[in-house]
Amino acid sequence: MKVGAALTAPCRAWVESVALLNSSRERTIGDYRRTYHALVALALAMPLAARGASAQAPGTITGVVTNAISGAPVANARVTVRGFPDTAMTDGEGWYTLEGVVPGLVKVYAQSIGYVPIMTPYYSVMPNSTRYVDFKLAPLVVQLDTLRITGARPGRGRGSEVITREQLPSQGSILDALRGAVAGLRVTGRHDGTRVKARSSRSDMLYVIDGIVVRPPLTFHIDAQDVDCVEIRRGYRAVSEYKASLNSEPYSGVILIWTRGSIDRRPAECFNGS
Repeated sequence: MKVGAALTAPCRAWVESVALLNSSRERTIGDYRRTYHALVALALAMPLAARGASAQAPGTITGVVTNAISGAPVANARVTVRGFPDTAMTDGEGWYTLEGVVPGLVKVYAQSIGYVPIMTPYYSVMPNSTRYVDFKLAPLVVQLDTLRITGARPGRGRGSEVITREQLPSQGSILDALRGAVAGLRVTGRHDGTRVKARSSRSDMLYVIDGIVVRPPLTFHIDAQDVDCVEIRRGYRAVSEYKASLNSEPYSGVILIWTRGSIDRRPAECFNGS
């Protein structure tokens, strides 16, 4: 609603009523009533028009993109709002600013060469306001110590469970989704410190995202709707092929996550359903 359009009719009625009262002819009770009603209409129209005008004002999203492991800023990362063409690039200190964001619920997407892309949950953007959204991108290459495994590959084993896209919720964190979908998993922490443990074990579970090993805690958000398939392998033996060395930290299992578009090898149940 335009302010001018909202105020035109009440203002015109008010001006005409005032002019009528100021005229030389004798004023009647009807003249005073018309002036009163015009003033009431004008008072009601002004806040509505102001709200209509402010609702059109865009908002701003800004924040910093850092390396999830080292904490160093990530320069030249691309940040976009899902569904909108505008793009912002991070500077040398990892900062970005997206202006002209349409108010409402939005998801923000960050990606950079050499890092796992992230899409946030919904954020509320208000008119004429700034929303701060930070990202911690996990490197696609994790430097591991040399590990030589002899004998047969551990494989999936009896403690393995596959969850397909159809079994996952349409939104929310993938780890929160596992909390209710897989028995025997304990999910603790939120946002920057989410950890998953198997059964009564005190050890965390390791993560493998699109073939990349990520040590706990998981410090970045993975939306369940962006995941194609998840496999949970319980037990210390199931993790041996992903550990940095035989003497590295023990894990109670491994969670393998395949996001949409990933070409990394995955179980047949991911394609056929379980």
